[in-house]
Amino acid sequence: MIRKLNLMIVSSRLEMKRDLLRILDGFPLNVYAAGSVQQAEDALRNHTIHAVLCDERVSDGNYHDVLALTLEVAAKSQFILLLTTGGPEEYQEAMRLGVAEVVHSRFEPTDIELALIHAIRGQAPAMHVAA
Repeated sequence: MIRKLNLMIVSSRLEMKRDLLRILDGFPLNVYAAGSVQQAEDALRNHTIHAVLCDERVSDGNYHDVLALTLEVAAKSQFILLLTTGGPEEYQEAMRLGVAEVVHSRFEPTDIELALIHAIRGQAPAMHVAA
């Protein structure tokens, strides 16, 4: 029997959440969705979250806030940043702060799938850049 992992999507953009849910359909995951830092904190404190897919900005903060909470509450969770505006400096800063994976720009489904697989397996971080 395949063990389901708990994944949290953090984004205040409905289209982003919808796209990610479509991409992740079929993966052995229990998916939680949060639209704010506060909702992310509630989920992290009430569920064992194995991985976090976080948009760079949310309604009441940004990925720095969600990452800090994740490191505080669920330090073993893998954090995947969905970076849509930053450049190489932002990528390097995110990795320095403890982000496991960065998916950059307009991503393809395989970018998300690979980032999730790498993060869950604990492989070396990588940046996935869509053309």
